[in-house]
Amino acid sequence: MLLTCPHCTTIFRVDADLIPQDGQTVRCSICHHVWIASPVLPSANQPDEKSADGGGAGSPGYAVTPLSMARDRLKHLWKLCLAALLAASLASGVIMNRGMITAYLPFLINGFDRIGLSIRPAVAQLQVVGLNASYVGDTMRLSGGLRNIGMWRTHAADLRVTVRGADGMIMQETVIRPDDDVIDAQAESGFFVQLAVEAGREAHVTVTPLANRLYR
Repeated sequence: MLLTCPHCTTIFRVDADLIPQDGQTVRCSICHHVWIASPVLPSANQPDEKSADGGGAGSPGYAVTPLSMARDRLKHLWKLCLAALLAASLASGVIMNRGMITAYLPFLINGFDRIGLSIRPAVAQLQVVGLNASYVGDTMRLSGGLRNIGMWRTHAADLRVTVRGADGMIMQETVIRPDDDVIDAQAESGFFVQLAVEAGREAHVTVTPLANRLYR
């Protein structure tokens, strides 16, 4: 049951079995006021907080004070802070790994883009392999593969194909796409392009993955 000191209005919680039907003299542990307490039923409107400040013999056991109320608020506050920290960590992980996430869930690409988080291929884990060039007249046929050397699926990148002469001058340059939009881990996607290059001239071909912004 709850008792209220008539002098300082401090609220106490006591065991109702300790208060006889004809009442009992009690002493406030805060202001030391003495009064006769009668047994009453607990009220739904009375506070239910506890205080660590206990009274002496014949006095109520717990007092609701500003310090105890602040302590209770702090108990709830740390839970909110923990929840906020976990939510922030989760959001940070999603943002940092959005390229990998959208490689498995491509429909999320435009959603990230709308909030200003563009998706770009992870060119560090893409490698051009099997490059092969052949001539048919004045046409160079160039083929090869774009390999994902990472442990997770990744977006395929646009490829810049550059053909330079022996003097370093650019003879032809174009941007192409591999056969697939997404490449599985340790797999590759092929590509093929035909370029008008004069047969018989010495040519050096480079194929470079580009970190272009992705759209779906």
